[in-house]
Amino acid sequence: MPEVSKSFHPNEVDVSISEVTDGIYRISGFVERYGITFNQFLIQDENPTLIYTGPIGMYSKIEEKVKEVINFEKLAYVAFLHFESDEWGGMEFLKSPKARLVCSDLSSKLNLTGWYNVPCDHLILG
Repeated sequence: MPEVSKSFHPNEVDVSISEVTDGIYRISGFVERYGITFNQFLIQDENPTLIYTGPIGMYSKIEEKVKEVINFEKLAYVAFLHFESDEWGGMEFLKSPKARLVCSDLSSKLNLTGWYNVPCDHLILG
């Protein structure tokens, strides 16, 4: 019988935030079950940017950490390099009314068509 994939529960993950350098933060969550760490990055400047939203099971804890640094309403951009659930499972950034999606041209062409509730208005970086 094939092994059934089990997702993790948010309570299994301790998420921390640390300033890597002036105004750049690493948000990190270790999932002991899999022995891996998921990382997101927050850039705090006049246009705060979150790079990756992490898996859906971790997103609420990631959002809490972002709120420790900035007012969530001021989040200007949410960026991703590729469209996979470990980087992009927590798409709740849409609750932040000013946040704009930023991605590569290829990700835009391959991944942002046919998805429900993904903003059509996004920025493409080459």
